[in-house]
Amino acid sequence: MARNMNRLMSQIFVRQLHSAAYKSVRLYARWSHRSPAKVLLPFTEKSDLKKEKIIEIDPSILNKSHAKQESEIVQNKTAIQEQPAASSLPPEKTKQIKQKRDEKLKKHKFYLSQQKVFDDKGEIIYEKLKENDGRISTLLVKLKSKKERLRSGHTFVEGWRLIVDGLEAKCTLKYVIFSRPEELIKLKPHLPKTGVLFYKVAYKEMQMWSDVETSPGIFGIFETPTADNVKTLSRPLPLQFICDNIRVPGNLGAILRVAVGTGCEKVLLSKGCVDAWDPKVIRSAAGAHFRLPIYQSIEWDEMPNHLEQDTSVFIADSNTTDLDQSEENDMGNDMPVLPYYGVNYPSLKHTTLILGGETEGISDESYRLAAAKNGVRINIPLQRGVDSLNTGMATAVIAFEIRKQLIKTWSQEKLARQMSQAN
Repeated sequence: MARNMNRLMSQIFVRQLHSAAYKSVRLYARWSHRSPAKVLLPFTEKSDLKKEKIIEIDPSILNKSHAKQESEIVQNKTAIQEQPAASSLPPEKTKQIKQKRDEKLKKHKFYLSQQKVFDDKGEIIYEKLKENDGRISTLLVKLKSKKERLRSGHTFVEGWRLIVDGLEAKCTLKYVIFSRPEELIKLKPHLPKTGVLFYKVAYKEMQMWSDVETSPGIFGIFETPTADNVKTLSRPLPLQFICDNIRVPGNLGAILRVAVGTGCEKVLLSKGCVDAWDPKVIRSAAGAHFRLPIYQSIEWDEMPNHLEQDTSVFIADSNTTDLDQSEENDMGNDMPVLPYYGVNYPSLKHTTLILGGETEGISDESYRLAAAKNGVRINIPLQRGVDSLNTGMATAVIAFEIRKQLIKTWSQEKLARQMSQAN
């Protein structure tokens, strides 16, 4: 009996709870549908809210503007209708216009076939190519390979300054690829009358073929000058360089630039050096290729044939103490070591300077060649803590010391002759 009473009481309690929750839900739903009579902002103090100004537009103004626009449209239509159409021109005049255009195109094609550089008005003749033209890709792909450069006999340069250097040195220019006609103004005074083809392409295509981060916007392709037809601007010094295992393009370019700056006679590259006509070498040499005879890929057995008979050989060697004690380097150990300024270069008939790469250093073949010519090792004394200098920098230090001594001696001799003649 007691159990039944407990169950009954619990059921009544649960029903009351459900009814109370249902009533609250119903009350909440009814409240949510009501529109609030007042909105209370969450500000504790009085806030200064600015009222927006309502601008009333007079409908007459709108009507005037619409009418004005309609009148302008009507005027434009009448103006277009009043213009004479191409078909309304007289047949004779239309025929003359077409004839002039055909003659101009025919003359332009004739100039291109004859590879003429200037037209009748003195303007540069060029051909505008479409995007991804096969002629450009075929031409530039070959020049990126050393074998193809040697096979075709062409050299690739970037920038108008290098093109002008090649033209001033009387090198044969074959192609000019550019993106802006303004770049041709700098070349105009130096261009030949015939023999050059000009192609205008998009700048993004030039950027794709360029070796630098930001393309200068103009490429030049020359016939590779040989050591026999290079034109020098002044009389060279009795000095030549031998590059032994120079494999970094920037170092070789710096050496060639120093060679031209000091008045070097020629530069010999042993087999194993980087290609002298690599675009990176050309860019770092800053036009030295067009002013200097360069002989590359020379075997060491043939090297004595390129030397003067009475030349004195010097090895620029920074490692003057720790040579390997082997049979191959015994000749190097026996060579005397002098500072670069301790040699009287004017007393020599001719000077040959051997330069080694920073990675490989001086080869055994260089020591043998120097030993056969009673050579001397020279070095640049440095402060403690510095082992060596960059190859290009060391070349500049030694080469300009040789130049200074030679010019000083020649100036003294010239002054002595003038004084003797005056007396």
